[in-house]
Amino acid sequence: MPDPSVSDALKEAWSIAPASEIILPTVELRHPLFVDDDGNPDSISVVRDWTDLAATIEASAPVKGGQVVTFRAFAFEIALPPIENAPTPEIDVAIDNVDMRIVENLDLAIADGNKIEICFRPYLVSDLSGPQMIPPPTFTLSDVRVDSRTARGKARLDIDLSGVFPRRVYTAREFPGLIGL
Repeated sequence: MPDPSVSDALKEAWSIAPASEIILPTVELRHPLFVDDDGNPDSISVVRDWTDLAATIEASAPVKGGQVVTFRAFAFEIALPPIENAPTPEIDVAIDNVDMRIVENLDLAIADGNKIEICFRPYLVSDLSGPQMIPPPTFTLSDVRVDSRTARGKARLDIDLSGVFPRRVYTAREFPGLIGL
């Protein structure tokens, strides 16, 4: 997965937190069985706020790329993993006060067995023309549990550990300074 490029505006909002700039975290849940009323691919998009949010998603998004999407207002929490030596860190995700649409879609996805993806996109209130991280980080959701009030799961990055690290191989031909005199 490529490293997401964080916008300068988001870096500024994180570092100095101006009162006029509000960061709106959003998540999108994707699964092959999530479809709209016309049978087109759809997703569940939520924003952690009191009101719904209409914002443009990145053009490369697998569902509704480049379109204005309505993120429905829900309370959700993303808890970062503790620092440990686990091979694949997990992030706890919970969406509170879920409605029947979310419950029904997640029940279908759990029964189906295909992976559920969760994509995190931060937006700035001053710029809803696109997310502030490109590409936005996408995780695989597992251990999903849904009841009448809350949907919970564990999110893991799909990390390919079969390649070299770091990705770039530094060779003496390209970097002659690596060879001693």
